[in-house]
Amino acid sequence: MANIAKKVEVGANIAIIIAVVIIGVSFVRNHTGKQQPASHQIPIGTKFTLQNVNWKTNEKNLVFALSTNCHFCSESADFYRQIAQAKAKNVRTIAVFPQPVEAAQEYTKKMGIEFDEVRQASLTGLEINGTPTLLIIDNGGLVRNVWVGKLPTQKEKEVLAKVGS
Repeated sequence: MANIAKKVEVGANIAIIIAVVIIGVSFVRNHTGKQQPASHQIPIGTKFTLQNVNWKTNEKNLVFALSTNCHFCSESADFYRQIAQAKAKNVRTIAVFPQPVEAAQEYTKKMGIEFDEVRQASLTGLEINGTPTLLIIDNGGLVRNVWVGKLPTQKEKEVLAKVGS
C-alpha cells in the first residue's frame, strides 16, 4: 500500500512540474518578442470600396466605422464632435454603420455629431473588424491612415492634425 501511495505522489509531482513548465512557456511566448496584433486592420494603400462614393470630390475623406451598440464609439463622441468642428473644408466625414441608416442617424443625433454622410454597410466586407475605426481615404479612394479603438489623447491629436485646416 505504501508503495502505491509513493507512486501516486511521484506521478502527481511530475504532473505538477509539467503543468508549470507549460504555463511558463506560454507566459514567455505571450510576453516577449513580437506580439500578434489584436485584430486585422485594413492595410494602408488599400483601395477602399464603399459603394456609390465619389472619392474625387474631396481631397480627404474621413470614414468613421461605428456601431450603435459600441460603448467605445459612444465614449468617443466628444472627440468626434471636435473633429466635425475642426475639419478643413476639403474633408468629408462619412459614418458607416452595420445597422440600418435610420438607427444610425438616430444614434448620431443623440450623440450630437453631424456627419456629411451616414451609410449602412457590412464592416467586415470593408475589411474593418472592430469599432470604432477611423480611416482617412484620399481622393483616389486609397486608405492613407487607420486608427482603431478608443484613442488616447496623443492619437486624437494626430487625427486632428491630419484632418484640420
